[in-house]
Amino acid sequence: MRLNLTLSRKAIILVSVPLVIELALVVFLMALLQQAEMERESEAHSRDISNEINGAMRLLINAGTNTVIYHVSGSRDSLTQYKDSVREFPRVVERLSRMVKGHKQEEDDLLRMVSLYNRANQNLVEGHKRLEAGDRVGSMKPYAQLNKSMKELYVLADKIQARQTVIQEQGKVAQATTREQIKWLIVAGALLNVLAAVGLVLYFNRGTAYRFNILLDNTMRLASGEPLNAPLSGGDEIARLDRVFRKMANSLAAATQKERAVLQNAADVICSIDADGKFAAINPAVSKVWGFEPEELVGSRLVQHVHPEDVEKTLEALKKNIADKGELALENRMVRKDGKIVDMLWSLHWTDAEKSTICVLHDITYRKELERLKRDFVAMVSHDLRTPLTSISGFLSLLRTGKYNQLSDSGLESLKSADASIGRLMSMVNDLLDIERVESGRLDLNLGPLTAEGLVESVFGMLEPIAREKKIELVAPKNKELEFVGDADRLNQVLVNLVSNAIKFSEPDSKIVVDASETSDQVRLEVRDTGRGVPDHLKETVFERFKQVDPADAAKRRGTGLGLAISKAIVERHGGAIGVEDNTESSDGKKGSVFWFTLPKADEQAHPDEA
Repeated sequence: MRLNLTLSRKAIILVSVPLVIELALVVFLMALLQQAEMERESEAHSRDISNEINGAMRLLINAGTNTVIYHVSGSRDSLTQYKDSVREFPRVVERLSRMVKGHKQEEDDLLRMVSLYNRANQNLVEGHKRLEAGDRVGSMKPYAQLNKSMKELYVLADKIQARQTVIQEQGKVAQATTREQIKWLIVAGALLNVLAAVGLVLYFNRGTAYRFNILLDNTMRLASGEPLNAPLSGGDEIARLDRVFRKMANSLAAATQKERAVLQNAADVICSIDADGKFAAINPAVSKVWGFEPEELVGSRLVQHVHPEDVEKTLEALKKNIADKGELALENRMVRKDGKIVDMLWSLHWTDAEKSTICVLHDITYRKELERLKRDFVAMVSHDLRTPLTSISGFLSLLRTGKYNQLSDSGLESLKSADASIGRLMSMVNDLLDIERVESGRLDLNLGPLTAEGLVESVFGMLEPIAREKKIELVAPKNKELEFVGDADRLNQVLVNLVSNAIKFSEPDSKIVVDASETSDQVRLEVRDTGRGVPDHLKETVFERFKQVDPADAAKRRGTGLGLAISKAIVERHGGAIGVEDNTESSDGKKGSVFWFTLPKADEQAHPDEA
């Protein structure tokens, strides 16, 4: 039966089981050591008792022997030794009493020995006194009793000694047995600990290694696209990791399926080109764009399908993209299967992992055709409209001067209306030509030194008649001496556009203020009016082509919607910025607008080619 344990619980078991065995071994060892210590103490106790008994017997024998020698020879040393033995005997008895305390049988034996010792000692002292008194015959009786007591003491001492000897032998045997038990317990405990640890490791490792091998095999199956193994059961970390891996595999499969669906259904051609310039893979969109089936292109060289005039440019782009290991855009012409030419916009991305260039190709043939039609239209406007309009304008000027006789008042009124219409047409044509120059990057600048005074006076000279007709006052800037570098005609065009717009949207009897200021590196020109203003959501888009605050303005005020877009392009070409704000300085309570643009000073002016 396989235990359903987590890795952490398995680790706890692997640590705790050997630890429990070690603790049990320590407990048993402590018990055996305690037993050995008790046996050693018992043996030492028995040996001490034997030694003390032997000592007491020696004291009695020495006392008796020395007293006899003293009375026979008169040796003072023998007398001294006799007295020392007699004084030492009570101390020996006291030590024996302390030793046998708590041992019933030994206490009983000691009491008997003490009784015999005391009686023998009394006999010895009495015999000694009689000898001292010169009664040698009388001393024989105490010595005879002393001899009897000594015999009993010998018998009792031998009995005690024999019992203590047995105790000592038993203690030695017990200690040897305990030492042998300790030795085998250490060996058995260590062996059991090793076997338990190895067994647990093998048991847990077999299950863990097997489950990890399943995970490893699943990763290989996922990489090769094969079905995964059956899910792992259990609630441990490996089972949870298996479930997470399966969720990841399902997510990858779903993402791969979506990616494949995107590639299969994409309108653009998506392909990979290897380092040799051959198609490695391509999506089905190529059949609609180039007329080839994907199988026909895989393995073929790219240059076989590129227009001959664009082969060199295409190969250089591929080499540069590989060298830079980044992204690159390319436009070229490709030859369809039916021989037709299609214009393509390439997006190249080199991948080191696959050693190939991932390409996304968008068919821009229609856009190229529109660009050609636009160029043709601009050429037509420039030649077929502008030239006749210029001729008509010149003829109307001749009529106005009376070159062809004087016109009546109604004729002059009609001539004025026709002249205004021709002016509006010329303005529209010029705006279209300017916006085309902006988009094609052909907006050239003729830079020169300018002042705020010169620019504003030129513009006011053109627009004062119109402002006077609407009873609008034009106010020139106070800082007229500010200097900057720019194209006078183009900046004149910008300021005319801003001031004329202000005139269009301002009420009669109002003011339009042109102001100028400077910072450390810029000059700022502002046109302030008290008109209807520009809503916040249109302040960014109002500078786009054909964008107006009110769509009805194109009909009411006859604007093209290109003026602000052209002004923005001109200002940015100078290296400046343009924008619109609310007029917070209006004195009559009206909101109004502030159209402003900035220009770098002379020493900050960027070269036109760098702007």
